[in-house]
Amino acid sequence: MTSAGPQDHVPRRRSFEPAVFWLALAAFVVWTIAVTSGWADRTVDTWLPASPVEPRSYLGQVLEAFSLATSPIFVTLVAASLAVRSYRRRQRHLAVALAIAALGMPLAQILRFLIARPRPETPFADSLSAAGSSYPSGHVLAVTILVWVLVTVANAQRLSVASRVRVRVLGGALIFFTCVDQWAIGTVRLSDMVGGWLFGMVLASAALLISGVEPSDLPWRSRRAAARSGRRAAVVYNPTKVLEFDQFRRRVGGAMIEAGWEAPVWLETEKDDPGHQMARDALAKDVDLVLVAGGDGTVRAVCEEMAGSGVPVGIIPAGTGNLLGRNLGVPLDEDEALDTALGGVPKAVDMIRWSADGKDATFAVMAGVGLDAQIMRDTDERLKKVVKGGAYVVAGVRQVGTEPFKARIRVDGRVVHDGSAIMALVGNVGKLQGGVNLLPDAEAADGRLHVLVARARGVSGWLRLLGSLGQDSPGSPMRRVSGRRVEAELDREVPFQIDGDTEGSTRAFSAEVLPEALLVMSPRPAD
Repeated sequence: MTSAGPQDHVPRRRSFEPAVFWLALAAFVVWTIAVTSGWADRTVDTWLPASPVEPRSYLGQVLEAFSLATSPIFVTLVAASLAVRSYRRRQRHLAVALAIAALGMPLAQILRFLIARPRPETPFADSLSAAGSSYPSGHVLAVTILVWVLVTVANAQRLSVASRVRVRVLGGALIFFTCVDQWAIGTVRLSDMVGGWLFGMVLASAALLISGVEPSDLPWRSRRAAARSGRRAAVVYNPTKVLEFDQFRRRVGGAMIEAGWEAPVWLETEKDDPGHQMARDALAKDVDLVLVAGGDGTVRAVCEEMAGSGVPVGIIPAGTGNLLGRNLGVPLDEDEALDTALGGVPKAVDMIRWSADGKDATFAVMAGVGLDAQIMRDTDERLKKVVKGGAYVVAGVRQVGTEPFKARIRVDGRVVHDGSAIMALVGNVGKLQGGVNLLPDAEAADGRLHVLVARARGVSGWLRLLGSLGQDSPGSPMRRVSGRRVEAELDREVPFQIDGDTEGSTRAFSAEVLPEALLVMSPRPAD
């Protein structure tokens, strides 16, 4: 294993320069003043001859059809659909940028209404493309945004240099032919087209600036890869959680090359093994870092094997919960998570060894018996794909009225609960989805485990329970204590879960903390 660890400096993702936006905006404002003052009518708009195309000719119909295909409405739909697609693939910055691009089209319509520049006389006056005012040109604006969207998506997918060059060339050709089309049907002037292109650049640069997405490189200015350091990583991934694996592989591989890493080892989980053997294989290959892309079950399996190895784990969110990553501040955006995995700092966190029903397991988030396990057991996987965390809420509602069990619980040898309960939870961290903090005092590296015992009987009891989430006030139906070891005896078989996976049922369990057993790549502290 090389001596250079993952914590070595890695080139950080570049932020978009605000100067580009202000320059584009200033150019658009100056050009708009020139247009509204009449200067463009006397100069620029006299440069192009009148189009000889007849509206009902074959060429005229082709030009009208092309105009409809490059309309602002069509481009808005394309940008909006790509924004949704990017969000589902955890490219959150890209999704925001594309959403801003989509919202820019209605903004342009408002601007055209306010300027109210009449269209030039044209035999195509009855065309849909001739509706409304002419400045700035909606079609040129739309295709400028569309080209920017396609180039940005190609850059985010880390396509080959040749593929990105083709996208840019085709994009430039699309803008050129749109201008030719608009001139041929005579619905706008040259100054309108220039204004549309400038305003499109304003919207594109604003989208980059606001979203924080990485700007698209010019093809002749491709990023220079960092010097190879000899470091190598393994990527353990769950194929059911990683969408569009080819794109994911390009992005991870590209990020590693830019950061100076060797090509990674790729290890795919299997239906009967969420990551245990894959993590062992990674360690056998003497890697410097193990990236894990999957749900909480995959992350737990890998972390269980990596505990005590001294090799850090980098989490790439790909599931619904991503609870360990959330608690450690790992970004949910895939690109930012990659930056953290390759350029963050390794943080030593605790693990918890759990024993129940004659089996031992190690986890880094939470395990428990009762209500939480029943919710995990009854959550519909098909519904979870559609509404994500909302599927847990649906499963939770079904548990209202569940018969409590009796539990005798000792923490560090002291009895902390002896009576009815609907849930007994042991956690290393406390934050859940939606900002709920079940264990407010829990820290991943505090050297302690945290126990929560919940009681509820009848409708009023359940309402009090829901109202006490994240709180520990007097009279609360939740009791929270911490220590280094917990032991519990139950009056009957009760389902239990570990990091979101239902593992079976048990009448007794014990757990103990393993201080600083695991290294996890975490964000660098702010300067």
